[in-house]
Amino acid sequence: MADIKSALELALERAEKYGKASREEMDAAQYGDQGRQLAVQYLKGEGDLEADLNKLAPPAQAAARQAIKEVFLRNIGLPREEGVDPRQDRAVEGLLLVAANKKAMAQFQMELEQMLQQFIQFRNNALQQLKARFAAGAGQMQRAMEAQYRQKVKVDVEHLPQFQEEWRRFAGQLQDQFEPMLENLKARMRQA
Repeated sequence: MADIKSALELALERAEKYGKASREEMDAAQYGDQGRQLAVQYLKGEGDLEADLNKLAPPAQAAARQAIKEVFLRNIGLPREEGVDPRQDRAVEGLLLVAANKKAMAQFQMELEQMLQQFIQFRNNALQQLKARFAAGAGQMQRAMEAQYRQKVKVDVEHLPQFQEEWRRFAGQLQDQFEPMLENLKARMRQA
């Protein structure tokens, strides 16, 4: 009769097929974990990132530095609300602390700030234009509703389904336009 193997036994068999990790790979993974922990602490406002990074053994610093950058870069994105998330600002500051080429990273930070400001400006201008366009038609809708209900009615164009649908469509297009530029900038930041 065939033996039924546990999930652990199956996993161990597969791991043997792929070979074992070298000591260097295991060390790099451990240093990466240490770097991620330092990055999370920094984002929470705990610890001294530069000092804690310098406490690691020199071979560990490169892998930890790369892992820290990855955590910080994952916390950078296009703003969803009016301003930039404070956690994102902290991540950008942290990138400068761990950068091997601080001059290049400072330049990338300026590019990032300009891009985010441009994104916010485009989004705000489009929102105001869309509101103005819908407000023109909302006056007629408001008068019709007041006649129907025989009382004062206030129509908020932002709550109209047509407005929300059109706004989502535009916001998605704007996101699609800026996202590749942001990813390109992040790739350059990763190398600094």
